[in-house]
Amino acid sequence: MLRFRSASLALRTSGATAIFAVLVLFGCGSSAPGDTIDREVFIATYVDLRMAALDTDTARIGTVERDAILQQHGVTADDLTTFADVHGADLEYMRDVWAEVELRLDTDPESEGGSGA
Repeated sequence: MLRFRSASLALRTSGATAIFAVLVLFGCGSSAPGDTIDREVFIATYVDLRMAALDTDTARIGTVERDAILQQHGVTADDLTTFADVHGADLEYMRDVWAEVELRLDTDPESEGGSGA
């Protein structure tokens, strides 16, 4: 069980790191911060998308499930991209965003259920 948790954490961390790198590359746009979704909406949506992906064998979700999660949060894929475009050049801000994403992924309510003894 411990080995699975370590592998899961490594997958989560490496996935978040890879996405962070991609978003930083696209973060050179000229949109103003008021033109994007709220930080909390971005984080909550991203965490739900990652959790859904981690529940699959391939760590990927299909379009239908992705669209349902986006709709649940009232956002579009373009909203997430715009958020990254607006804030991507602010490395401290995005570091804090990804730290919060990682924290929420690490404190998954499903993993807090028992002592594992």
